[in-house]
Amino acid sequence: MEWVWVGFGIGLMGSFHCAGMCGPIVLALPLQKQNALAKNVLYQLGRIVSYSLIGLLFGFVGRGFSLAGLQQPLSIAIGVFMIASVLLPRVINTHKTPVFLQKIILLLRNKLGKLLKQNSFKALFITGILNGFLPCGLVYMALLGAIGIGNPFSSALFMAFFGLGTFPMMFTIAFSQNIISLKWRRVFTKMVPYFIVILGILFIARGLGYGIKYISPSDEVLQVNTLENCD
Repeated sequence: MEWVWVGFGIGLMGSFHCAGMCGPIVLALPLQKQNALAKNVLYQLGRIVSYSLIGLLFGFVGRGFSLAGLQQPLSIAIGVFMIASVLLPRVINTHKTPVFLQKIILLLRNKLGKLLKQNSFKALFITGILNGFLPCGLVYMALLGAIGIGNPFSSALFMAFFGLGTFPMMFTIAFSQNIISLKWRRVFTKMVPYFIVILGILFIARGLGYGIKYISPSDEVLQVNTLENCD
């Protein structure tokens, strides 16, 4: 379960990136009237619910690789991809978003636009849920980690803690965009790629099975975990 804290760290460090990407949506939340605090919490919980559900789904994908005996090669591949996404961003980001996915994103944004005009608890919670499904590079990196865990429940928990890591910044930014200066936000944003590289190295080490507890378990330990996941 030590990986959940890695998810929390990704969210905490990456929340400065989130402030720039999702900041406009958060600042548009109708929190001017009463119960603003509770509504903000509901919105944030909606995001965490989405991340958890997505983590659960991708956890089943990871479990499939684990049951096929491919958990270690998958872990190495994920680590390499994470590092490549930082060192070779132009190569990684040359693909175009599929047309069907573009339509889904457009529908989500249209729905968000309508929800942001409402001022109910339900609308704020659904807004958070839909916001969690919008495309985000940082979420994609976290989902790679969720796949590599190879256990649906643990993957869902990993993504839940990722969401919790983003909670303090996104909660605060909803009430004031000037809590942290633009200068410091840029500093922390520049640190995110280094954190992703470190995470990539950890996944590669995990796949190599050096026998280091928590960081790089041996083949035998991974096999035992795989059998436990089957139960």
